[in-house]
Amino acid sequence: MIDLLRYIAPLIAGLLVNEAVDISPWLARRTIRWAAHRIPNTEPALRYEEEWTALLDQRPGKLLKLTYALTFLIPALRMRREALGRTSWPRRLAHTHTAFWTGPKMMRGWLLFPLGMASLMWSERIPPTADNNTLYLAVAIPGSIAMTYLAAGMITYKRFLRRQAALAATGDAQAHEHLDRWYGTRHCPEHR
Repeated sequence: MIDLLRYIAPLIAGLLVNEAVDISPWLARRTIRWAAHRIPNTEPALRYEEEWTALLDQRPGKLLKLTYALTFLIPALRMRREALGRTSWPRRLAHTHTAFWTGPKMMRGWLLFPLGMASLMWSERIPPTADNNTLYLAVAIPGSIAMTYLAAGMITYKRFLRRQAALAATGDAQAHEHLDRWYGTRHCPEHR
């Protein structure tokens, strides 16, 4: 039975690859049609489909056409998101992070320092045995995440202060007010 599979498996794999290569141009056109119709307006969607299909026809080979068609998916989804006025989740996460570290709730972020330090110090006291690996990871990973987020928050706030200093140099009253709250006096070059 194993000898029979040894001879039949390459034959079946060859047939599958042959079919995959033959179906690639059809699948490439379907991919371009799907990507173009993600764009909300019908008129631009049809225009993009025609342009992308013309570009696809210029590509040689069958598998290369499918690979080229796949490169249109991400730009089409981005155009859809921009047309609908949505932002991506990484951008929303970055805005939330920046708003947290530059807003009035910023002091809550500093609670991560004692929690993270306590977690890391406690994890050092756990003896390194096979039985304690789960406990060690349960204590060390949250502490590491807390300290990493705290470091990212400090970097974010430092960049925010630099941006506020640049705005204050142009005479922006809100930037002056923020720098007054942080430094206690008008922002001077020695505080940079």
